[in-house]
Amino acid sequence: MKKSLIGVFLVLFILSGVSARADTVKVEVAYLPVLGIAPLLVLEAEGWARAEGLDLQLTKFNSGPAITQALGSGKFDAVTMAISPVLVARAAGVDLKVVAVSGVEQQTFIAGSGLAAAVSSAANPAAGFSAFAKASGRPAKIGTLPKGSMPDTALRHYIEKNAIGADAVQIVSQSEEAVRQAAITGAIDGAVIPEPLVTIIKEKLGGSQVIADGKGLFAGHPGFVLALRSTFVDQNRKAAAKLAVFYDRAVAFIKANPDRAADDILQFFGKGLIDKATLVAALTSPYNQQGDGLTQFVDGTEKLQDYQVKIGVQPAPVDLGQLFWSEAKANSAPGVR
Repeated sequence: MKKSLIGVFLVLFILSGVSARADTVKVEVAYLPVLGIAPLLVLEAEGWARAEGLDLQLTKFNSGPAITQALGSGKFDAVTMAISPVLVARAAGVDLKVVAVSGVEQQTFIAGSGLAAAVSSAANPAAGFSAFAKASGRPAKIGTLPKGSMPDTALRHYIEKNAIGADAVQIVSQSEEAVRQAAITGAIDGAVIPEPLVTIIKEKLGGSQVIADGKGLFAGHPGFVLALRSTFVDQNRKAAAKLAVFYDRAVAFIKANPDRAADDILQFFGKGLIDKATLVAALTSPYNQQGDGLTQFVDGTEKLQDYQVKIGVQPAPVDLGQLFWSEAKANSAPGVR
């Protein structure tokens, strides 16, 4: 009798394990190690996704275009990065749905003391860059992420808007880590990047100054998104909706609890890259704006894609009504808010 009962319990135990595994949805997620994707890291560290049967498998990349290439080859179910390469990927045939958004005007132009002084003392940015080039005998070298990324697009918009001559500025395309190193060592004269690099550079490079905030670079430019493949959304609508809700929850959590959010984020950032105090400063920085919601984000996205098509980094406009998944919260499970 005892052996029979043990056998029954063993079968039930095995079956419960099989059921639990069957209920778990694996989500392969590509991300960039910049502050704009902090909601993803927070929702994972806080365990919200795991508690609802979502197994997030995170893979780190150095640039948005690199993620776009991986998506184009069929890899990953989800991505969190700036909206600009998501637009490029969608226009190139990668069927992505944006299910959650965060941030607005988060790209920032920080310059070393030489370029900062030249621009701040000139009548306008064009005159400042021209004066720097004349004094240095070369154009100002500005580091940013590769073409097609939001930082690069914002920099090109700034150069065009201010009519800065091609002989006065040189765009240096690098990885996020290379931009950081080059800025701190003085190998470049400035950088257009988001937080936490702005705070890191300000702390480590004496005399560095922000010469254009997000509005000055590209007014209203949108920030970061959580995007899922449309096939994943169609096959896992509840899971997709849960991710959208958790991402929005994480945005609010970061605002209310920057100290705890920093602990969550540091689990994923490289050791020695940033300390907690610097990370908290970056989270609460005026250059880490979250914006006023989806309407503002969509308006900014429309302007952004018009410019991306104009400069040739996006092959064609995409239907924004199809890009943004407005049904996310309507499809969330009861109690998941």
